[in-house]
Amino acid sequence: MTRPETDPGSGGSPREPLVLGDRYELVEPLGHGGMAEVHRALDRALDRVVAVKLLPADQRHDSTQSRRLHDEARAAAGLSHPHVVPVHDVGWSSQGVYVVMELLDGRPWRQRIAECGPLPERESVGVAAAVASALAHAHARGTTHRDVNPANVMLLADGTPILMDFGIAQLAHAGGLTETGAVVGTPTYMSPEQVRGEELDGRSDVYSLGCALYEALTGTPPFRGTGSADVASVRLREAPVPPRALRPELSVAVEDLVMRTLSVDRSARPDAATLTEALRDLGPAVPTQRSSSSRPGPVGDADAPSGEPPAADAPAPGAGRLHRVGSVLVVLGLLALVVVCLVLFVPW
Repeated sequence: MTRPETDPGSGGSPREPLVLGDRYELVEPLGHGGMAEVHRALDRALDRVVAVKLLPADQRHDSTQSRRLHDEARAAAGLSHPHVVPVHDVGWSSQGVYVVMELLDGRPWRQRIAECGPLPERESVGVAAAVASALAHAHARGTTHRDVNPANVMLLADGTPILMDFGIAQLAHAGGLTETGAVVGTPTYMSPEQVRGEELDGRSDVYSLGCALYEALTGTPPFRGTGSADVASVRLREAPVPPRALRPELSVAVEDLVMRTLSVDRSARPDAATLTEALRDLGPAVPTQRSSSSRPGPVGDADAPSGEPPAADAPAPGAGRLHRVGSVLVVLGLLALVVVCLVLFVPW
């Protein structure tokens, strides 16, 4: 059990911890943004540590935002995939709607790119393949993510990528939250149809993943501008610089695939399932089983399986020649023994 927090305004006296739904005790904040805040929490019923997502304080009684967070839980809870964050519960309290998720031990893909610059091709392709497989799973169940970007992909300590934050996801059977003409998402990674406020489908997620993969491979997003609106609209006017123009050592195959995902015409893009297979053909798979280790660490080529069985130990130099000599000596010894037996035991 955690210690009660200390209220700075009460002279240092402890205060009761905040408990949601008579079950989830908020322990400490983990992060916050414009759309939500996340806390480490204790699940008192099952005695486990979880992550709890809440709306920011100024939005907790906003019915539209509350419904959006609730629909996020529905979207993610309907998915069961090794690269999608598991959702355990959703509820309402005096703090508004809350979503209970698995607490992940890792760091965002965006942080890895920011710290390391262009990432190894094998690693980048492996992460993108995992995310594409998660998107294919979601699309097959009628859910479009609509905000795929490196900040919404968590890299666990063992290298497993996890797609998170279905906060603006659209369920195919649930309309009304976002009308045609409304623009939602992260401008740097928006598809052209998203910028234009058109109806979206899974190919918009493919475009956004293509932007993220481009950034992982080159260290820079495919489009830049002087502000959010310019960053979003520039993709309607210009084609991205091919990745190999920025990093010549990249393979032609990976460049071709990235440029296909960034086609302005959505019909020219692969769907998520096709993209998954194409990426897997380019590089090794990433882990799909969570490691028991809880120590955070970087993800790199050293962690990626080679796809080849370990090579057998090579024989020492000269070992074959010594083996042949030994065989000859054994044969000569047997012949000598036969001769001795003939001399001693056969009458002449």
